[in-house]
Amino acid sequence: MNNVDLSNAISGISKAFIAESDDLDLIAADFRKEKSRKVRLAALTLCIVFTGAGAAGLFQSGLLTKNTPSSEESPISVSSDAQAVSSSEPEPEVTTLATTNPDESSSPDEDEPLYYSELVGSTEAPELEGYSADASFDIIAFDEGMLKDSAAVIEGEVLDIWVNQYEYTTACDKFEPGGVLYHKPTSVSYKIKVNKIYSGNFNAGDEVTVEDFSFVCDSIVSIKKGSSYVIPIGKGDGRFYESDKILSGDKGLKSCYFTLYQFHPQIERVSGGYVVPGDWESVSAGCKEVIIDTEHTDLPYSQPLYFVPEDEFADRMSRLLQSR
Repeated sequence: MNNVDLSNAISGISKAFIAESDDLDLIAADFRKEKSRKVRLAALTLCIVFTGAGAAGLFQSGLLTKNTPSSEESPISVSSDAQAVSSSEPEPEVTTLATTNPDESSSPDEDEPLYYSELVGSTEAPELEGYSADASFDIIAFDEGMLKDSAAVIEGEVLDIWVNQYEYTTACDKFEPGGVLYHKPTSVSYKIKVNKIYSGNFNAGDEVTVEDFSFVCDSIVSIKKGSSYVIPIGKGDGRFYESDKILSGDKGLKSCYFTLYQFHPQIERVSGGYVVPGDWESVSAGCKEVIIDTEHTDLPYSQPLYFVPEDEFADRMSRLLQSR
């Protein structure tokens, strides 16, 4: 091979190498562009996933509401490259913060199950040290007709709850002439700050002390400090059963007011409405049942519990009391 042929051969190799290098540069640029596009798309996808995960918790708390965008609007601005790759993916829904007022009550969603533990303020039976109830007693089932014997039906918050211990003696000739019996009964008292009066001679803001000899210690039936209830109360003379035979000791009770019916849950005020025992038939009829998800005493006379919305409750209770 002469010098001219060798020079031409080397020149051809150089030109081919340079052309191939240009192609490699283009390929590298395309690769970088494609890689950058995929990175942008991956970042966008992760952003949507994390946004959706955070929104899920806020949906449950009621702080977020869904706003589905129309076909003419695009909720998220995406680069043309990312749109081309993700054109088969559905567009994410926009989430917006819902304005809430903590002072305003809201009813639970009609489609959601209602759990007792999530509605009420407390699911713990009160600790009543020193209280001793009768070992056994006959119980008459609650009936709305009992309301005719009530002195008032009030709604209010339980400010305090405590045990009273009494001691007194009475004359008794059953075992021997001039015999004496010693009594040490206990009772449970609770103080209610009245917020609303459905019947009776009380005023909003009054503090009423109610005292019961029979008090069921149960996570559902028991009245609990700090919670609010609608309670029919009766009025007695504030005396012991054997008051006419008392020789010494305490002469009477701390209060003349008592719970009209202590053996079922009292109507409890909750957010957006009331939890009402099923034996309040006129008040609870047709309402959504509450799922009892706490341990409690299996009382043979227990009834289902229902959630009654606030506006319906006031109307139903008013009509019930007017009919008595």
